[in-house]
Amino acid sequence: MKTHFEFKRTNGLRAILMFFLIMPGLLLAQENRGESKTVKKERETVEQAQRFRQARQLILDTSFVVPAETVQFSNGGMMTPVQSTINFLKMDGDEAVIQIGSDFARSAGLNSLGGITLKGKIQNLKIKDKKDKNRLYLRFTLTGLIGTAQISVSLTGSETAMIDVDGMFSGRAFSMRGPVQAIEGTNIFEGTEF
Repeated sequence: MKTHFEFKRTNGLRAILMFFLIMPGLLLAQENRGESKTVKKERETVEQAQRFRQARQLILDTSFVVPAETVQFSNGGMMTPVQSTINFLKMDGDEAVIQIGSDFARSAGLNSLGGITLKGKIQNLKIKDKKDKNRLYLRFTLTGLIGTAQISVSLTGSETAMIDVDGMFSGRAFSMRGPVQAIEGTNIFEGTEF
């Protein structure tokens, strides 16, 4: 029969043994957690670069859609979240559509979506591709039934494009921001031009 002293000593040895067995595992787990953050950051950087390359190629092919996530009007207001299905820029070859709409005024506006739709042929297309800086700029004139606009698209290091729309005589009309996507499979709804 074990004495009280021997029992405590046996439990103490077990505790020390367990400590030495568990501690390296805990230290390794902490080290792996640090490595996984680094690996995760590297993976995200690679994925972002890949998305930028895909978006860049779509723009260079002049076949893309930018469903707007936000719109800012020329009055200096904030970038406002919008419904991407009715706020977009679509470019397909030598034709383009720029559209803004509103969920609150669906039946109003020139396009019956609470805004405007300008579609037509592209003129004066200019593309500046700064590969070394991961920047791409595209500018063109779009003339449709309701008027003419200068449209500028800039892409900087990600798939998110900034679009500035200027009226020919009235200055900056609005800006949009959203991801560059392939036309196929994009969920957009095009309203009437007027």
